[in-house]
Amino acid sequence: MKKPTHHLIAEAPRKRGQVELTIGIDLGDVWSHYCTLNQQGEVIDRGRFRTTAKAIDKWFTDVPHARVAMEAGVHSIWISEQLEQLGHEVIVANVRELRAISHSDRKSDDVDAEKLARYARLDPEILRPISHRTVEQQEALTLIRARELLVRLRTAAINAVRGLTKACGHRMPASSTKCFAQRGQAAMPPGLKLALGPVLSQIAEMTLKIKQYDREIQRLTQTEYAETQSMMTIHGVGHITALTFVLTLGDKTRFGRSRDVGCYLGLRPKRSQSGERDPQLGITKAGNAYLRSLLIECANHILRPHGRDSALRQWGLHLAARGGKQAKNKSVVAVARKLAVLLHHLWNTQEPYIPFYQQAA
Repeated sequence: MKKPTHHLIAEAPRKRGQVELTIGIDLGDVWSHYCTLNQQGEVIDRGRFRTTAKAIDKWFTDVPHARVAMEAGVHSIWISEQLEQLGHEVIVANVRELRAISHSDRKSDDVDAEKLARYARLDPEILRPISHRTVEQQEALTLIRARELLVRLRTAAINAVRGLTKACGHRMPASSTKCFAQRGQAAMPPGLKLALGPVLSQIAEMTLKIKQYDREIQRLTQTEYAETQSMMTIHGVGHITALTFVLTLGDKTRFGRSRDVGCYLGLRPKRSQSGERDPQLGITKAGNAYLRSLLIECANHILRPHGRDSALRQWGLHLAARGGKQAKNKSVVAVARKLAVLLHHLWNTQEPYIPFYQQAA
């Protein structure tokens, strides 16, 4: 029994022997630390470099082909792309799988870099590698996130104006967010105009900027990301959700099955089964929180009282009608999960959405 075991253990390094150098990088905002291992797992170099494109070119251009491992973070998108262009094999590790690093009792930048290198040298699957979107996709996604920031700032400003006027015995008129600044200026008490007038002006300016973002996002869906058009045939899915879905996933071929997308976005229930105990838990909430919130919003739109009829809506209403604790919320999450799967399927096939697919077949 010992010989086969020894044989299996000895084979693992030979399978990874094609890569002579393994480099672990602990990314930092100003300085990044690295550790280089040779084929035998010995540390042959360690140090640090500035987290800039110029420094990466300086340090990694003349390095022989190597396997480079780093954690997912703010700088990992552009750094991984630059290292791949220099001819290196890049592994971007899932932060959720690195508790041995983040929860270590002797954590330091040098130690973290060495651990990343050793994991990548032995078995990269330990790091649960993730696939990054391209820099161009990240730039387009930044447009959506900047719009989201303005929407949140506008909401906070409107709520502040309403609260401050109530403290003085007045009440702002009911209005939509888009019309709040205009109606607020007309209804603002004279004693508060000096204080809150500039805030209303900022709210009006943010509303104009949000409209500009909306036009630019719509232009992107019609030109550079025309594959989103098939997704928007689903009633309740608009330009922002479709474009965010494409840009967040980055590459539709990442998933062998469309069903995996729901799990990737954290819309599947967690599980903690042990013996006879298998409790019902909430969703994992892994993946991109903003895209998940957009899908939840779309699911609410589909299930609203006077929503357009479809097989997906009927299925969700059937789940909600079964009752139980938080039945409505569970049905919304389930519809959002199915919607994520459906969006990926339409992205792959580029077919228009058929509300009652089985009947049409």
